Amino acid sequence: MSVPLTASLYVPGTLDDADKVLADIGTGYFVEKTMDEGRNYCERKINLVKSNFDLLNEVPLSSSSSTFNGMKHITL
Repeated sequence: MSVPLTASLYVPGTLDDADKVLADIGTGYFVEKTMDEGRNYCERKINLVKSNFDLLNEVPLSSSSSTFNGMKHITL
C-alpha cells in the first residue's frame, strides 16, 4: 500500500491494525472506521463519481455551448 506524505509524494507502508482505517472525508478531516465501513464508504464514493460522470456525459455540448471573443464556453 502507498501512504501519501504530500500531494505528490507516496511511500510504501503497511497496516499495523487491519481492523480500523481512517477515511478522508475532505477538507483535512478524517474519520476512523472499521475495515468494512471504510470499504463501504469507498464503494459509495466511487459510485457517486461514476454517477456524476454519467450525468455529465448526457449533457449535449452543442446546444449548451456558445462562443464569446473567439473562445468556446460550455454551460452545464
